[in-house]
Amino acid sequence: MRFDSVVFADTARIAALSCFGRLKSERDAGRKALIVVLSDSSGGETISDLGLGTVRTFVDVEAEGNGASLDQRWRERFAVMLRRLNPKRVMAPLGLMGSPLALDYFKTLRAVMSVDKGRDLLFFEERPQCLVPEAVGLQLASRGVRLPPASSLRSPRSYAPFALKMMTGFGVPPIFGTLRERSKLSRSLKPSFKEVADWDPQRALGPKLQPVIDSWKEGDTDDLFALAGQLGEEARLGTRPAFKRRMASHAASAGSRTPIERSWLSLPDASADHDPLSDSC
Repeated sequence: MRFDSVVFADTARIAALSCFGRLKSERDAGRKALIVVLSDSSGGETISDLGLGTVRTFVDVEAEGNGASLDQRWRERFAVMLRRLNPKRVMAPLGLMGSPLALDYFKTLRAVMSVDKGRDLLFFEERPQCLVPEAVGLQLASRGVRLPPASSLRSPRSYAPFALKMMTGFGVPPIFGTLRERSKLSRSLKPSFKEVADWDPQRALGPKLQPVIDSWKEGDTDDLFALAGQLGEEARLGTRPAFKRRMASHAASAGSRTPIERSWLSLPDASADHDPLSDSC
């Protein structure tokens, strides 16, 4: 079967809950998505039954081809798989705070796609991690990402308000565990706030990204909570009123008055003058 989109993630649940609006729109437009998971495909049948995408493990998809083996580097394995599947677009996690990552999707897939051109590469914001106001800016700033002039996103400059939210658990999704676990995560991120304080997204010399905004349609929140309930993940979203407030705040950070789902399109680097697949990974 030919797929228009291939979505990579550690788990099927992360992919479906984070890309829900886009996967739903793809389904309604008659396009096909393949969700390739590296560690946990549980919930895949539910996701497939809803038409959001076919869920397969990376190893199973890889086994259908003959061009890669388990002793090859991740970059080579991704490259072989994508050339065989030939999707129009590829999606993978941005890597926001507290989200599980089996590997650095950002670095790996940017290297692959700088060689294997001709398709879009987008990094999706993991939900509900993206609903922490500092999460997206902190991640992009830590990579020195360069954004278009019109972007309103800025570096999170004050650690204290973030630490207070993490310590109290007020204003953040209920996904970061106990007080001790939240405190540990908060302390581990304190140096990052200092390191990115001078990030200028319009002048940075790192990877170039462009925000891609998908509207959050009426009824999407109810449908998302229904899916999360079927996947056993509803508690991670918090209460519906709190979720709606966080979605509104997330939208405002992008200059939108209505809720959105956002991903980041990877743009080519003009300075890329070698084959990144030759680098170690």
